[in-house]
Amino acid sequence: MKTTYIYIRILILSVLVSVWSFGARAQQPIMGGEATVTALDVTRDGGEVKVKMSVDVTNLTVGGDETVVFTPVLVKSERSLDLPSVEIMGRRAYLYHVRNDRQTVTDSPAYAERTARRAERREGPQIIEYAVTLPFEGWMRGSDLTIREGSCGCNNTLLALGEDPLGNVLPPYEPQYVLSFVEPDPEPVKVREERFSAYINFRIDRWAILENYRNNASELAGIQASFERVKEDDDLTIRSVTIEGWASPEAPEDYNLRLSQRRADALADYLAARSDLDRSLIHATGRGEDWAGLRKGADTLKLLLDREKVLAVIDDTSLSMDARESRLKELVPPAIFQRLYNEIYPALRRNDYCIVYNVRNFEPSEVRVLLDTDPQKLSLSEMYRLAGIYGEGTAEYAHVMEVAARTYPETPAAAVNGASQLIGRGEYDAAEALLLQSDISDVRVLNALGLTYARRGDTQAARAAWSEAAGKGFAEAEHNLGELARSLE
Repeated sequence: MKTTYIYIRILILSVLVSVWSFGARAQQPIMGGEATVTALDVTRDGGEVKVKMSVDVTNLTVGGDETVVFTPVLVKSERSLDLPSVEIMGRRAYLYHVRNDRQTVTDSPAYAERTARRAERREGPQIIEYAVTLPFEGWMRGSDLTIREGSCGCNNTLLALGEDPLGNVLPPYEPQYVLSFVEPDPEPVKVREERFSAYINFRIDRWAILENYRNNASELAGIQASFERVKEDDDLTIRSVTIEGWASPEAPEDYNLRLSQRRADALADYLAARSDLDRSLIHATGRGEDWAGLRKGADTLKLLLDREKVLAVIDDTSLSMDARESRLKELVPPAIFQRLYNEIYPALRRNDYCIVYNVRNFEPSEVRVLLDTDPQKLSLSEMYRLAGIYGEGTAEYAHVMEVAARTYPETPAAAVNGASQLIGRGEYDAAEALLLQSDISDVRVLNALGLTYARRGDTQAARAAWSEAAGKGFAEAEHNLGELARSLE
């Protein structure tokens, strides 16, 4: 087999920005099947594009005075670029070319600016190797490569024979976005808390806790159970308890403040007396009237008459609490206030309490068990240590990240790392929902949101998120903005 090598070099740029290739393709017939293009490979390396192919002309018939011209052409919309041609000459045409000193210019347009390389068509198998390097231009992204075919006889007149498409060879620029793993903040002492509300009934103007009054027995049992669960868990150590007493606004403000304090103290004393918890660890505070709770209740109360008027009174902080209470009672018809009193006020009379406790540290073998049974006991560092043992890319690794994000969605590390897994699976809406539960002023969260939007195709939202993070000096967001701009060129 005779192989002819043809190398055509154009300007080579020294700065390499990115590398991609569409990969070698299977053989494709041209010239009505008389010739075949094989091993077609187009590679972009930074500022240059390299086109390589093998042209099998074993079955190509070329007359003695004929020159067959193959011209690769890059085409996209209205733009095109002719690459250097390949000329396969018959015997007499080739000898004429040699005897005329390899002339570079003739009067024929087919030979003008002789950048082509020539080969004599010989008998038997023959493959022509083609390689060209040219400067990359942005319009080339997404372009097609075709072979334009022509033929010249002894009169040097070019006859067009047609075109054969070789397919899309220069895909759009694939941006190399960056979303780094976020290391969690260290947590040498794991502190957790659990919050509850207790609706204990008191006699009017009284604060003594009556265990058998109305539904107090079940409420007090619930409080006891929440404390016992923490106390009996060997992994936990109670460090403090806070109690906040609240009142409804149907008495003078200062009276309700004192009453809420006394009732919070009464609950603190009750808990200390029925447990081995030191009373000094229980902190009771009276908060007085719960106007925020009243507003929320009124806003959601279905079919409330004159709802906007009621909300306007509640929101008028230029008035004292007592003045606003009077305005509510004066609303017409009186059924408005009566409905507030019956359906919302009872929920305002409550004690909110919070149990704060320490959690011991765990070994990876223990983390494996707790991950799906009680993940709140684990720190992110403990979870990620286990994930590292499994190894990135495994199903177990992805599961750890999912549990961490579900357990601590408000923590930037958990949100970003969990969103990274979702983005990788194409679950962009889920990634966005997770990130929006976290601190969206955090540059790492903003960067992850930008990637979520970019992958979903919302370039405007991606640019906004990355611009905000880049404005705060976050290098990854600056890089991603540049990649977005390049992909949109």
